[in-house]
Amino acid sequence: MAAAFPNPSLKDWERTDKLNVELIGYGWDEKRVMVRFHLPKGPDFGQTQLTVARMIKDVKHSKNWMCEFCGAPARESHVQNLSWHHLDPPRLIIYCHFVCDMDQQHVRKALTATHNTMNALNGGRMGPAPSFDTFPKRPPGVVYPLGGSCACCERDDTAKDEGLKRCSACKLTRYCGAACQRKDWPRHKVACGTVYSVAFENWD
Repeated sequence: MAAAFPNPSLKDWERTDKLNVELIGYGWDEKRVMVRFHLPKGPDFGQTQLTVARMIKDVKHSKNWMCEFCGAPARESHVQNLSWHHLDPPRLIIYCHFVCDMDQQHVRKALTATHNTMNALNGGRMGPAPSFDTFPKRPPGVVYPLGGSCACCERDDTAKDEGLKRCSACKLTRYCGAACQRKDWPRHKVACGTVYSVAFENWD
């Protein structure tokens, strides 16, 4: 039997008793955010994925994101995961692409090309690019909120750098005022308590 490869050394932010999550968000003009989380360890990866999906909202409402591929205001996000649950401690890397409209062909083409490149760089661990035809259809008349708007009321007019206040605990999520922050706390506290660090790159 072949010898098993040893687990890689712990990075300075990682914990042995947690699932160590690193999320990298991509926007226009090489703007990025790197958020590191500590989630509970557990065998239920489906529950982990659900928790992470809910936390994407906090990242979306952290900055005035523009579409990674065309520079238009971003209203949607597309996520790719790389999981190392077999390691001890387990690791998860999330690539989050902020886009204008998932129904636009230029977005789908660029996301497919990005997936194929990342998959090749990671030895095929991500598998083939998903078919966009299998994605849930947007209900008629629904307009998703702008990235960077208030995480609670999500009004388009709040998607600006002036006037929004960032959560003082996690340094990630933004609100238009104290009332919205209090109202959103039952949802936000899940993500807030797991954030280890937040770093924005290439923002003036």
